[in-house]
Amino acid sequence: MMAKKKICILHASVPFVYGGAEMLVKGLSNNLIRRGFDAEIVQIPYKWYPKDSLFDNLMMWRMLDLTEANGEKIDLVIGTKFPSYGIQHPNKTVWLVHQYRQAYDLYDAPAGLSGAPDGQEIRNTVEQFDRISLSEAKSIYTISENVTKRLKNYNGIDSEALYSPPSLAGRYICNEPEDYVLSVGRLDQLKRNDLLIRALAHCDKKIRVKIAGRGPEADKLEALAASIGVSDRVDFLGYVPDEDLIRLYADALAVYYAPVDEDYGYTTLEAFLSKKPVITCQDSGGVLEFVKGDENGLICPADEREIGLAMEKVSGNIPLARQFGEAGYERVKNISWDNVVDKLTHTL
Repeated sequence: MMAKKKICILHASVPFVYGGAEMLVKGLSNNLIRRGFDAEIVQIPYKWYPKDSLFDNLMMWRMLDLTEANGEKIDLVIGTKFPSYGIQHPNKTVWLVHQYRQAYDLYDAPAGLSGAPDGQEIRNTVEQFDRISLSEAKSIYTISENVTKRLKNYNGIDSEALYSPPSLAGRYICNEPEDYVLSVGRLDQLKRNDLLIRALAHCDKKIRVKIAGRGPEADKLEALAASIGVSDRVDFLGYVPDEDLIRLYADALAVYYAPVDEDYGYTTLEAFLSKKPVITCQDSGGVLEFVKGDENGLICPADEREIGLAMEKVSGNIPLARQFGEAGYERVKNISWDNVVDKLTHTL
């Protein structure tokens, strides 16, 4: 009997944080195993501050030897999020989740490096690390066209977008819509749940909002809802178990997902697999690879009044909301893990 090919999936993890990247590597591991490979997730805790910690992380990945383990050859390594793709291996493939964006498109953003005393030094180091590490890969894929475009724009490196389904694919359902718009994801500033809450002041008072997720902006968002008098129309649900999340999608009127220049975003696919329209913004990045305005969702300027009008539009026309949801489902129904596995293992 032929031995199973051994594959290590490389992941830079932040302790106690679980989001889209973590779902992606877990899903990849499960589906590699399903397809007959011997797969293992190898992760190193990631810390980007202070500067020395960031540089230490780069070196740890460069120095890590995964050519063999316990005397057995490791046939393939798959790098994902920065800086995991820095590993040196004779058969390295990259499925790029994202680079260190503070050195690239977010360099001049409030959380970017431009304001740091040693920002340019860090940027130069990261660019060199990426150039060397990615040039070693036999194949480079990304999780979305948005990430592919960034990689080409900032590093001049070609890649291919490779979409994956969300972890609960096959389990989503669609029920008759209730009067709420759903938001799902980590509560941080770039997800812009503040716009959704402010939009409630500009739409029919029968429309409610349910926000599922945890994160550093939770207290600020609750305070915002109270300050503008809409607390009675916003439910902060915190962590939601899978079965409850499926039901929340199924019963929603629409799904709001309008992050700033998102890399990919499983929320879009989860909404469409539940046959729900998506309300998003013109600068939401990877979301726009799936959402088409007035076809399967509504694309707004990043403006609370416009978002309020969008919520009213689907609330006041349920047949239209259903039509958008059906079109969204058709857009994403064929995204599969088998295609991902085929592409990432083609060098074996």
